[in-house]
Formats: sequence, C-alpha cells, structure tokens
Amino acid sequence: MQNQNTQASSNLDALKSPVLQAELLDVSDIIALQLAESERMDSANAAGDAERINLDELLENDFASLTTSLKVSYADLQSRVAELTQELSTARAARQEELAEKERLAHRLTALVDALPGGVLVLDHNHTIILANPGAADLLGEPLLNMNFLSVIGECAASISRDGTQMVLRSGRRISLSTELNDGYGDQVVLVTDVTETYAAQEESHRSERLTALGEMVARLAHQIRTPLSSALLYMGAMERPTLADDARLEVTSKVKGRLKHLESLVNDSLQFVKGGETQDTDCSLFELMQALKVSLAPLLAQHNGAWCETGLTRDVLIEGNQEALLSALVAIAENALQVTPNAVLTVTTEITGSGLEMSIRDNGPGIAQDALSRIFDPYFTTRAGGTGLGLALCAMIARNHDATLVASNPAGGGAEFKLTLPHARFKAVPPSLQTESAGVAVINARQQQTPFEQANHGAAVHG
Repeated sequence: MQNQNTQASSNLDALKSPVLQAELLDVSDIIALQLAESERMDSANAAGDAERINLDELLENDFASLTTSLKVSYADLQSRVAELTQELSTARAARQEELAEKERLAHRLTALVDALPGGVLVLDHNHTIILANPGAADLLGEPLLNMNFLSVIGECAASISRDGTQMVLRSGRRISLSTELNDGYGDQVVLVTDVTETYAAQEESHRSERLTALGEMVARLAHQIRTPLSSALLYMGAMERPTLADDARLEVTSKVKGRLKHLESLVNDSLQFVKGGETQDTDCSLFELMQALKVSLAPLLAQHNGAWCETGLTRDVLIEGNQEALLSALVAIAENALQVTPNAVLTVTTEITGSGLEMSIRDNGPGIAQDALSRIFDPYFTTRAGGTGLGLALCAMIARNHDATLVASNPAGGGAEFKLTLPHARFKAVPPSLQTESAGVAVINARQQQTPFEQANHGAAVHG
C-alpha cells in the first residue's frame, strides 16, 4: 500500500499536478487524473490534426489558384509574343522595302550623275577624290579616284583664274569649278562644267557689241566732224575770192580757226574717251577740291551771269583718287548747267550718307528731257548745238574709274541734279593734326562781283 502511494506521489510529481504534498490521494483519483490528462492530450492532438488538415487544404487551394493564374499569364504572354512577332515581322518587311527603295534611288542617282553633261567629284576632308563620274574623267583625265584633287588640277590646268573658278586645260578646253556644295556628311562636292563653247559664244557676242559700238561711235564722230569741217571748207572757199577785202579775210580766217579748234577739241575728247580716262590715284582733300572748283567756275559764272551756293561738310576728308580728273568732271557738269540755263544758280552739296561721299550739283533750269535721261551719258549724244557729246560721257568714265556712281535726275523742286557718289572705301577722315574746319555754307554771286578772280578769292559771303 505504501509502495502504491509512493508511486502515485511520483506520478503526481511527474504531471506537476497542483496537489499538496500533505494530501493523501487514492488510486482512483490518480487514474482519474491520468485519464483527464490523456483526454487533454488527445484533444490537443485532434486539434493539431484538424489544424494540419485545414493548412493542407489551404495550401492546396492556393496552389490551384496560383496554377490557374500562371496559366492565364502564360497565355497572355504567348499572345503578346505573337503580337510582337507579327509587329517585328511587319517592321522588318517595311525596313527591307525601304532599303530596297533607297537602293533603287541610289542606282537612279548614280545613273543620273553619270549621265550629267558636266563632271561631278566628291572630295573628303583631305581633298582626296572618293567619287568621280564619267564627265569628270572625260574633262580631267584618268585616274581620278583616290587622287588628290589639287594635284590633279595642277597637272591638267594650263592657266587658272585668280579666284580659282575658271581654268584653261592643257587640252585647250575651258572649265568652270564650283566648290561651294556639301553632301551633308562632311564631304565636298565639286562641279566641273565645260564652258568652252559658252565662252566662245560670249566672246563673239562681246566682239559684235564692240564692233557695233565702234560703228555707232564712228558714225557719231563723223557727224560731229562733218559740221565744223563743212563750215571750215565754206569759209576757205570764200577766202579764195580775189576781191575779198583784208578785213573780211581776217574775219573768215578767224572763223576757220574757230572751226578747226572745235575739231581739235572733238578729237582730243575722243582720244581721252578711248583711253578710258586713265588716272593716277593719290589722297586729295575734299575742301581743296571744292576750292579748286570755285576758282575754276569763277570765270564761267561771270561769263554766264550765274551764282554759286555751297553747303556741305564742316570737317575735311581725304579722297583716294585723282583731283584733276574729279575736278574736270565737276567743272564739265557745272559748265553744262551754265550753258543751258541763263542766270543759273548752282547749288553744290557735299555730304556723307550710307552710300558714301555724295557731291551733287543742282541748277534751277528747265531740267533734262525724259527721253534724254537714259542716254545723257552716251558718247557723242548731245542736245546742245556745238556740243561734242563727250563731256558727260567722260564724266561718267571718270566716275567709273573712281568706283563711283554718277546719276542725273530732275528733282521735285525743279531743275536738274547730277550726283557723284564715292564709296566709303574711297575716302577717309583727315588726321586730327591736319584737320581744318569749313563754315558749312558759302554763297557766291558773280553778278555782284567786279572780276571773276576777285569773286573767287575774296568775294565769298560765308554764313553759318
């Protein structure tokens, strides 16, 4: 009995049951406790089994759902792959068609370049020829590919123009080069054009024009010479009369002499015109040019009872040109105005504009006939009796020799105006150490002066 109690007590200790050690338990109580514990363990095991069953079912459901989702995604992926494959196939076909079209275009362009009547060269950045059509090979010779362009030109050119755009080949052909094109890839395109026939046609045209101009000039010159020559012959015939008195003979001799002087001036003007008005350029002062013009016009103003008014710059400039030539042009223009207009008032203006240095002479006369404006600078064209028709032509030539423009017009206020404009490259400011100032406005009235030289040197009334 004691052993049973000891065993029961040990069992109780093993189960850690909250039984007081002082309390005595019987076998039935211990068995009941063991049964209770066994039932608790069975219940816990059953709950665990149920939990494992629920977890397995959950995992099985999740796996089924995941499998279904993967199947759907795989189907979508297959569909997308099929779409992309179709798009890639379409793009590849379009690309192949585009390449084929570009190849056809390249063949057409190659055929077109080969069929061009001129030469086409393509140079890389080292001036090496990387492409040449048959036209270029025909003009410059072969081989051309992989050759230096400058070396090829040096070998086949007999002469080259200063700008390098025209050259005569050793074969006698004349070619034109255009090197301003670029193919967009850094290479230079050179066009070689055979201008032999064009140049020959132009030369023939220019020759015909020169012959025509020469014939017209000779006809006008003959017309200009015939009148004074006929007068001189008529006067000479009168001198042959034995009954002619000495006074009459002297008068006829004077008239013959006058006609011969007119012929001399006509011939001299013609020679100067033919020479082209050659001049030697130096630096000349604008103020000195205007002063020389006033001195030169003083006797003419007195002779024609004219007046002079000058307005212009207050600071001097240096003109690169020939002062005598410019002075002769300005005097000729002013003399024409004085001869056409009685009691003429000449307004001389100098100013610097965007076009250059403008020197204008304006009168208060009737102006220039509209049909004469377009021909007024033509050689031997004149509307004045006794005129040679070369004065204004020489003025225009002097203007051209100075890179200037000479324009005749009829201003709105009346009269005629001749404007000589020198480009900016033809004049410059006077250094400050040599600078002189002008009053800006000067008026000369020859009708109020006793002598033209006194009027030129002392009679200027200055205002401003």
